[in-house]
Amino acid sequence: MRKMVLSAAALAMLTLAACSGDKACGGDCKKGDSKDMIYTGLLPAADVDGIRYTLKLDYDDDNGGKSGDYDLVEVYITGDSLSATGYKDAARFKSEGDFTVINGEGANSANKYIKLVEDTKGAAASNTPPTYFLIESDTTLVMVNSDLERSQMPGLNYTLKLVK
Repeated sequence: MRKMVLSAAALAMLTLAACSGDKACGGDCKKGDSKDMIYTGLLPAADVDGIRYTLKLDYDDDNGGKSGDYDLVEVYITGDSLSATGYKDAARFKSEGDFTVINGEGANSANKYIKLVEDTKGAAASNTPPTYFLIESDTTLVMVNSDLERSQMPGLNYTLKLVK
């Protein structure tokens, strides 16, 4: 029941976001293809019950679908027995910046990844590391570490699914 409520809340949030298109680009968009894509998922966290990620990718027209701008909303979720849904939003963070579709190297050379680089101002720019996602399929992204490796912790799901 709780997962259904979280999913419904994420979907409601996404309906408010402006977007068009339904084709995952993954570096293969051509002029005229739809470019905006929204992915969402509830990822594990150490200090809260989970983090609901909503990632909007807006592919550029002029780079063959290999880069663009992103908006990321992270909502930290905690349990709340007094709430009708059984959870509450503990904190909300928004970031935006540029993304690039990159190829893996070595054992990962057959894979494509999305590298998010946050637009930051001042001294914080040097302290914000990129975030990486494996393009697992046209509808699925998986968060990976800076070495482009999946989490080795069993039972933890770092998957974002295409909503639109």
